[in-house]
Amino acid sequence: MIQAHRLFTSLALTMIVLSASLVSAPRASAEQVYIGLRNGPSEAFPVIYEVTPRRHLEVIYRRGSWVKATDGRSSGWLHVDDLHLLETFPRDELWKLVNDARPGRVRPEFVLSSLDAYAVGVVFPLFSQDLFARYTRGPEGETSWSLTEFGLLNDFARPVDDLVFSWSGALGYGKDQQGSRFWDSETDDPVWVGTAGAEAMWRVDRYFEIGVRGEVATTLNSEMTTHRSASLVWRVRL
Repeated sequence: MIQAHRLFTSLALTMIVLSASLVSAPRASAEQVYIGLRNGPSEAFPVIYEVTPRRHLEVIYRRGSWVKATDGRSSGWLHVDDLHLLETFPRDELWKLVNDARPGRVRPEFVLSSLDAYAVGVVFPLFSQDLFARYTRGPEGETSWSLTEFGLLNDFARPVDDLVFSWSGALGYGKDQQGSRFWDSETDDPVWVGTAGAEAMWRVDRYFEIGVRGEVATTLNSEMTTHRSASLVWRVRL
């Protein structure tokens, strides 16, 4: 009876030890998080150095979307999208590096308007300003019309990192197709058109934006024909 009791006690202790080991093993492995630093600014380069999320790193150089970081003893490259894994990295410096590494400011766009029209255009930088060129085409048929414009796009508010509010102003040529009086021109000759608008754009990811735009277009002649519209805008960042 005593031997049976001792055997049962030994088995129970063994089960407890095994259970504790099984419970603690995943927890220990989950804590072993490492961030790999590479030998160059690309995933094609091998990982030469690993750090924990609490390691203090300083960025000493940036090339495109990659940064070279050092802890004072060793250095290596990592992608800017991985900087958030470093718990001690300053958040303000993190967002600056992410924004600087984003694609360029050239942004082709496609627009669908409440005027049953579509538009294609491009936003591009010139010195410190963003300019745009856009061609809008109304519905095909007897009511068809077009607008070719060139203007300025300027940001005025950024409540969060990925949401930008902007205003725009442009000057262009409006043209009615034969039989159309969209611009109320008595002839088919182009008329000068001034436009002003405001938009809100959400940066879905590093390469894609979607938003809405409200706009007013007025002919710069004695008739001063005015059209108001709301649009959906899609942009790609190149």
